[in-house]
Amino acid sequence: MKFVVTPVSTNLLYQVSFEEPRLELLKEEQRISIINKFLKAFGLHLDGIMLNEATPSHNYLHFSKFYGSGYFDVSFGLEEVEASFNAPQNEAQVADLYGRLFQTFGENSISYQTMTIQRQLSTEEDAMPFLKSLNPHCPSNFEKFLHGRGVYYTLKFPNDELTIYITLVNSLFVAGGLFLSIENQFLPNKYDFQNAFKIVKKRYDFILKELNLKMKGVS
Repeated sequence: MKFVVTPVSTNLLYQVSFEEPRLELLKEEQRISIINKFLKAFGLHLDGIMLNEATPSHNYLHFSKFYGSGYFDVSFGLEEVEASFNAPQNEAQVADLYGRLFQTFGENSISYQTMTIQRQLSTEEDAMPFLKSLNPHCPSNFEKFLHGRGVYYTLKFPNDELTIYITLVNSLFVAGGLFLSIENQFLPNKYDFQNAFKIVKKRYDFILKELNLKMKGVS
């Protein structure tokens, strides 16, 4: 029987590392070019983009914007890009915004990309028996003190150069709920964002099925 959960909060993290630093962005004309791409792709104003010359590796250019209730935050560096998306509206919005971001640098060689899904989940039933079914062993002297338990799995899919790190534990923020984290790392990277996203979605559905989790209210 499926264990029914409802997402209370969702946070996504997308990380990319370039094979070579994008030193050309230190030149003013190249920097203006990438800023212009951001303005057009995300409907930003110039004062919404911050230049941080002290942190060129991972946060050379920084911008953020609300899309409905979702908060999209991007740190764009010469060596790495990191973009978080808190409270996205739906899967289509996620694919659209991250796809737009990828188009601003997708012509560059990427050493790895990582997509992480983190969700705080409310439950209709007590989560402890469910977690115990996944992780039945507990040291005997822990039993009388036990307040929570969880599982951690690492999955590898060699054909895609994909490693997935799964954590499922009692939530610290939702009373009686669960915290689910799924980190998908493509290393070495062999895909553009759209194809990587399709693979992550396929594996996400597979993981929920194998964990016997049923998500309610997710579009």
